[in-house]
Amino acid sequence: MITWPSSLVREIAARRCAFFLGAGVSASAVDESGQHPKGWSQFLDEATQLVTDKTKKRIVRKLINEKKYLLALQGIKDEVDLAEYRDLLDKNFNKSTFIPGALHKTIYDLDSRIIITTNFDKIYEQYCMSLMPSTAFKVIEYNSEDLIDEIRSDTRLIIKAHGSIDNISKMLFTRSEYHKARVEHRGFYEVVKAVFLTHTIVFIGCGMEDPDVLLLLEDVQITGSSQRPHYALIRRKDQNLVTMQDWKKTYNISALEYGPSHDNLIECLLKLVDLVENERAILGYHT
Repeated sequence: MITWPSSLVREIAARRCAFFLGAGVSASAVDESGQHPKGWSQFLDEATQLVTDKTKKRIVRKLINEKKYLLALQGIKDEVDLAEYRDLLDKNFNKSTFIPGALHKTIYDLDSRIIITTNFDKIYEQYCMSLMPSTAFKVIEYNSEDLIDEIRSDTRLIIKAHGSIDNISKMLFTRSEYHKARVEHRGFYEVVKAVFLTHTIVFIGCGMEDPDVLLLLEDVQITGSSQRPHYALIRRKDQNLVTMQDWKKTYNISALEYGPSHDNLIECLLKLVDLVENERAILGYHT
């Protein structure tokens, strides 16, 4: 079990903590046939089938094997029929039959005011919508001009830092797309940077080597006192000590390890829910 730092429990209880949801959170959902949403490598394997040029397909596969996912996707997008590419994205990220799992529920129960995600799907926000009126929270995409006003309100926010399947043409999937958006929507990312600097961030379901997470981290360059770190929830033995030390030095992110199973994360988060609810009761924070 994770030994939750008391300072982190207080930050979550006071809603001074923002959760960053990665692909692992979406992957915990399941459809009626028992299938989970695809991860990066699975999605790219399927997307590679759209490349007809054998030489370029071989290059893309090599890039995938080397885990150069962003470059592989750029190569795929440059070569395929755009209509087929859009259909592929829609099939993988707009599947309404995915049922939220226990991980979605425990994140919801922790009731952070700010959720940041690089996930394109709508699994988590649809779960929220099923439990609370749509007026109780807002979904803000990177091309919105409303983030700064909403941050200053008391509205619960789901910030889609790379866009949503609702607007395929605006989804940020490649490095060039991201950096273009960073120039054109500088104000949005400055506000996100401010959230990273003023809140404790907890990364859930994120491989810290995942391309979509790295794109944001490279830009934000999290800094701050080592006495007030951010946290990444990592399955034991998924990362080595040297890598985790680098996260601490580069991004001020401390790893909290659980395991050996992904199911153990649910156990740990349920314990965290109890700790946070007790803290809120003691301090008189309203839900």
